Amino acid sequence: MAPRLLKYLQLLVNRRYWPALRHGVAATVEHDAALGQDDFATVIDVGANKGQFATYALTRWPRARLICFEPLPQPRAILGCVTQGRAEIHACALGATGTTGQLHLATRADSSSLLPLGTQQKAIFQMDECGTLAVPIERLDACLSVPLQRPSLLKIDVQGYELEVLRGAAGLLDEIDAIYVEVSYAELYEGQALHDDVATFLTSAGFRDAGHFNEQVYHGARIQADLLFRRQAVVQASGMSVR
Repeated sequence: MAPRLLKYLQLLVNRRYWPALRHGVAATVEHDAALGQDDFATVIDVGANKGQFATYALTRWPRARLICFEPLPQPRAILGCVTQGRAEIHACALGATGTTGQLHLATRADSSSLLPLGTQQKAIFQMDECGTLAVPIERLDACLSVPLQRPSLLKIDVQGYELEVLRGAAGLLDEIDAIYVEVSYAELYEGQALHDDVATFLTSAGFRDAGHFNEQVYHGARIQADLLFRRQAVVQASGMSVR
């Protein structure tokens, strides 16, 4: 069965996803292959968009604290509707420094980025840049206080700005047990960090590669994938071993 058809069958058979579908939001149930065996107490959703991952998280881990970051006003309004007060929503982008930046708007809104769209992004995904929007940029470790309830998950999907988000989370990474991050193997956004840059940073920070998921291929070449990294140490706060 085609992955897209399988996904929508999963959404239709689970009534908890129906309210989000009424807002045009399809929960990212495809992430269950990577995360479905975990029981997170804190979930940080960076690049929350309309709530695709947030809807999945609220269903998979209904007792978890969910913290979302989304700088775009229109997707953020839908995010608020689908999470129904069950998420802490921050109206900012994240990066390595606290400042104001220009978000490059794409004709496909979930592909907007703090980096200019590159020629490969435009060609492969058939989109273009359609404007800019000034947005606040904060460091993640300046937005959240510690300790976090464990085990904790940091999910990052920020269209080429992943490494900057991680650099701005340096003071928080000791509180994170798993990181699930979209990375690129080709330069889709101008000046973006690629797979090896992100993987090297996370390995140096004490995480180990626990798998690649949802790989996208174009003309036989890998373009993007979701990487799962797990902290190597035992989660002392919960008594659980992080696999």
